[in-house]
Amino acid sequence: MIMDPQFNEDDLIIFGESDAAPVIPAERLRPVLEEMVKSHPEVDVFRLFYELSKSPSKPLSPEERIEFEPYATSGHTADTSYVWGTHALIIPVSKREKVARIFYTCRLPIDMALEAANGNGELCIMVATHNCFYQKPRTCLFDKSTLYSCRDRKMALCLASYKRFEDLQRQIYCMMHQSYRNFHLFVAVKGMSSFIFQSILIPQFQEFIDEGRLTLRWFPNKNQLSNLADTIRGLDTTDYELFVKIDDDDFYGRDYLLTINEFHSEIPQHHCSYFNDWNWVHYKYGGISSLQKEFYYVFGASMVLTRSVMERLMACEEHPEMIHPIVQRWYHIPGHGNIGFSEDNFIHKLMLENGYSNIAPFIARKKITHHIIVQKANASVTRGYMLDGEFRKANTNVSHDADAFEYVLDLRHPQWNGAFRVFGARGNRVDNDDSAEVLSFSTEKIVVKWDKWGEESFVRQDDGSYEFQQTEK
Repeated sequence: MIMDPQFNEDDLIIFGESDAAPVIPAERLRPVLEEMVKSHPEVDVFRLFYELSKSPSKPLSPEERIEFEPYATSGHTADTSYVWGTHALIIPVSKREKVARIFYTCRLPIDMALEAANGNGELCIMVATHNCFYQKPRTCLFDKSTLYSCRDRKMALCLASYKRFEDLQRQIYCMMHQSYRNFHLFVAVKGMSSFIFQSILIPQFQEFIDEGRLTLRWFPNKNQLSNLADTIRGLDTTDYELFVKIDDDDFYGRDYLLTINEFHSEIPQHHCSYFNDWNWVHYKYGGISSLQKEFYYVFGASMVLTRSVMERLMACEEHPEMIHPIVQRWYHIPGHGNIGFSEDNFIHKLMLENGYSNIAPFIARKKITHHIIVQKANASVTRGYMLDGEFRKANTNVSHDADAFEYVLDLRHPQWNGAFRVFGARGNRVDNDDSAEVLSFSTEKIVVKWDKWGEESFVRQDDGSYEFQQTEK
C-alpha cells in the first residue's frame, strides 16, 4: 500500500488500521503535519497515536498545540508504553521506499519491525504527545458474518446515450431493476431535441427521479470522452466509490452490479475492473435474435473506475493538454491526442497506470451465464452509420469549442413540424434534409436562412420547442 503510485503526490496520506478513529479535526491536524514534514526532513514516520486508548481522549483546547517528540524505543521493544500496532502513520513520499524495505527484510511483524528499526537507528520516528486517534473495539468483538471488504460500495452509473431513444429507455429500466440497490444512475442524453426530452423522456421516468435514483440531463453531442464526462459534470459525486460505465445498447444481467460489488471485495481497493474473455454477442438475422460466443474485448462496456481514475479522467477532459503525455507514454507518439472516438482505449491506459483486474475468471468461477451481452445488431457510434464525416473530423480531439457540438432542435412552423440538426454554421431538417445557414443560435432563439428560400426566426418555448416567429413588416 505505501508503495502504491497513486499516493505519490501527497505527503499527508494516513496509513493505519481500520479500527483507528480520529479525535482531532482534519482542518486542525493538517497544517501541523505540513509544518512537521517541512521542518523535519530527517523523520521517516510520524505516529499520530501515542498510547492505548479505546475511547476518545479529552480534546485539546484551542490554545494547546499538537506537539511531537522522538519515538523513545530501544533495540528491545518489550514493555514499551506506546500503543501496539500500526495505527495512524504519516510516511512522507520520499521515505516510503525506505520504510517498505524494512517491512520486506525484517522477519518481525510490521509494528514490531518499526519499533525495532527506530531503536536500532535504521528509522527516525516521531510520535504525537497527544492521541490524535483512538482505537475502536477490536473487530473480533463484532459479528463477522459480513466481512469489511464485502461492504456495499456506492456506485455512480455513467450512461451517455446518442440517437438510441429505444435503447436508452430499455437501459434505464434495466438499471432501475438491478438487484443491487446502492447506486445512482447519471444519464447524459444526446441526439434528441429538448422538446422530446422534456415531454416524453422525463415524464416516463419521473418516478425514479423523484426517488433520488436517477438524474437525466440533456446535452449537445460532443466527442465521446466529453459525452461520458457530461454524465456527472458539475454534480457532487464525492460519496461515490466506483464509477460504472454503462453502454446504452448492450445487455446487462439483473445481478450485474451485485457481481461487480462482490468482485471488488476480492481485488485491491485501488483497482479498476473490466471484462476480457469469450463473451456472448447479440446479432439479428431477418429480425431474429442470435447469440454467438466470441472472444470480444468488451472493456468499453464493462469498465468500472475507482474514484481516483474517474477524477483523473475528468481532469483530462477539462484540460485536454494533459492527454498528450499519457498517450505518448503508451503509444510513443509525441503530441498525439486524437482520442475523441477512441476514449475507451484512453481510459484503459488510465486504468493500467493505477491497476486493474479482469472480472472474467470470477464470472466463470461463479458460473454466471448472463453478466453482459454485447450488442452488434444495431447502429454503432464508433462503427459508423450515426455520425457524418464533418462531425467526426471536428471532434477527433477533445475540445470545448461549441462550434464542434451537434444540437437537435424541435421546430414548429405553420406548414410543418420536425427536428432540425445544428452543426457549426449549418443546419438541416432531418425529415427531408432541407438545409440552411444558421445566422444566430442561442437557448432563446434561432435565426436561419434557408438555401431554397428566405430567412426565418424561431423562438424557444417552455416545452423546449422553437416556435416560428412572424417577421414584422
